[in-house]
Amino acid sequence: MLLPLARTQRAGLRVTNVEEIAPGVVNVSAVGRATAALDARAGQFLQWRFGGPGVTRANPYSLSAAPRVRDDGQVELRFTAAMIGDGSRRLSTLTPGTRVLLEGPYGRMHAGAARTRASLLIGAGIGITPLRALLDELPSDPATGRLDATVIHRHSTDDDLVLDDEIEAITAARGGQYIVLRGHRIPGRESWLPEDHRHLSDADALLLACPDVRERDVYVCGGAGWMRAVERALREIGVPREQIHVEHFTY
Repeated sequence: MLLPLARTQRAGLRVTNVEEIAPGVVNVSAVGRATAALDARAGQFLQWRFGGPGVTRANPYSLSAAPRVRDDGQVELRFTAAMIGDGSRRLSTLTPGTRVLLEGPYGRMHAGAARTRASLLIGAGIGITPLRALLDELPSDPATGRLDATVIHRHSTDDDLVLDDEIEAITAARGGQYIVLRGHRIPGRESWLPEDHRHLSDADALLLACPDVRERDVYVCGGAGWMRAVERALREIGVPREQIHVEHFTY
């Protein structure tokens, strides 16, 4: 109980900006004087509390960009969240200067968990947020200077497509590959694919998108059933278990 309080006091985090980037989805940025002491890495999540009503209720949100040191020496953290419950709906009402209390960081959805040089990032809906952050931290190929990463972004409707402009810009600038798959999931089949890809098996679709997936670290984040389908396909292909990194937010 004392460690989060001590870290929060040391960091002095305050909300600096809240921006609605899609219907019901917001970016929240906070700045602190010593946030680096938290040792948060791109892709990890923290338990966030905000001063005022509901301060006792913590919600887990992944960083959607790597921690950034500003010109004034302060460190900025950003997360992106869908407002689907009482706690997350409050995000839209936060104002600059609101006190932030943190616990964490948690999770192994970061570049330090990698076993290989190349990566495949597979995200669905709001689950794309930690993968967007990972793109800031994944190293470039020392031989080519290019980002050896493929991003597969699944979404059902246009409203579900978030942070795509940032991902597209990063992959274009660094040489990664960005694949967007739109549409509702296949009825009657637990699959990670959209309905118009029903002619493919889940494993075959992964191999088409990323033929060398067995030689890559794979980061997966999305709904529980959707992630089960991705993991099942990865095991069928023969991706080593230690190269598969998933993030669950269910309790």
